[in-house]
This record gives sequence, C-alpha cells and structure tokens, in this order.
Amino acid sequence: MTAQQSDFAAAMDKIVADCNDRLEWVRFSKNDLTKESARVLIEQWSSFTRHSRQCWAYVVGNCPHVEVRKFVVTENLYEEEAQEGHSHFEILARMGMALGLSRDQIVNATPLPTTVVSMRCWEALTKNRTWYEGLAAKSVLERTNNPACGNFSHYQSEYWTRQLGLSKDDTEFWWMHDSVDQIHGDGSLKLLEKYLTTDAEKQAALRAAEESMMAWQIYFDGFYYEGIRRSNARR
Repeated sequence: MTAQQSDFAAAMDKIVADCNDRLEWVRFSKNDLTKESARVLIEQWSSFTRHSRQCWAYVVGNCPHVEVRKFVVTENLYEEEAQEGHSHFEILARMGMALGLSRDQIVNATPLPTTVVSMRCWEALTKNRTWYEGLAAKSVLERTNNPACGNFSHYQSEYWTRQLGLSKDDTEFWWMHDSVDQIHGDGSLKLLEKYLTTDAEKQAALRAAEESMMAWQIYFDGFYYEGIRRSNARR
C-alpha cells in the first residue's frame, strides 16, 4: 500500500495483482507467444469488448449519483464507442487483421464456453447487484493495467511487438489501454471511496471485485488453453 492509498484501495489492488500473478497467459505471453494464440485472444476479446458496453450501461442505470453516471458515460461508454472509426472494437479488429484474421472472423467469432461463462458473470454483477458492486466489478478489469496491479496492456504491447513482428500502429489497442485505463480505473476507485460510507458497502464492493477477477481468470484460461491447442495442431 502506498502512503496515499486507503485500506479500501489497497485491498482492491491486491485482488487484481493476485489474479494477475495466477494467470497462465501472463507467464506464457512473455516469451512463448504464437500467432495462433494471439488470434484466439482477439477472437474472444471481440465478444468481451461489445459485451462490456452493456455492463457499463447497467451500472449507469442502477446508479443514483449524477457524478458517477457522468463519469461512466464520458470515460467508458463515449470514449470507447462514440469516436468515429476509433472505437475500441475497431482498434482491436485492426490488430487482428494485422495478424491475418479477416474482419468477418473477428466480428463473428464464436465465444468459447469460458468466455460465455465469464460474460454472464459480469452481466450478473452489473445488472443484478448494486451500482457500487457493478462499478467495482468493472473497475478492477481496468486496474489490471495499473503498474501496481500487473501493468497488463503495457507488457502485452511489448510482447506482441517483439514476438509477433507487429508495429506500434498495429498494437494501438494495447498501448491505448495502457494509458486510458489509468484514468478510468483511478477515477472509478476514487468515486467508490467517495460514495461508499459503510463497512458493509465496502465489503460488498470488494467481494464483487473478487468475483469479477475470478471471471477474468476463467476468461483468460479459456483462450490460453485454446491457443496452446491450436499452436500444437500446426506442428
């Protein structure tokens, strides 16, 4: 915990960092990344990116606080979707096409069972729980890109460039998340700290964060093992 962090913020970050340390993908992608496994990630992330906006909309719909709603709409829904030709999905698709996937393969990729299960978990956490449980569940996914929590996208941009021969333009999806999720994740955490006033609320938010990271591990394990299977099939 840094000197500036509250106990609540430190607990949130520990949940994220512990999950990052468990991910097989993190270990594998450092030096053993293959085009086959990278393509699987992109196929599965295409479903996640489009599903994510629905989850954010549930958080907005459940939240009574204007400040929180404005933040989510501006920093997540608008920033991720409304910039013509520059939505997060479009940037992901460009990275996939640089790896040899067609746009149709990305848009119409079949979600793995693990992807479906994870998305159903995030849907339940944001639709059927309190607004702050939903915000906690979504914000920890962004905090995976915080330096204290694993710096996921920062390292992926380096790994994909070094091992797959992609350019900085090709990997914009990763380095963009490395920067914007610092704003998103920090902003959401500050709002949770501001509006959660009881221990019961904070504990509920932390539990939702834990469940969200359980889904994150299931999601990543799915395309890690599918990527290994496809890579071995080509040998």
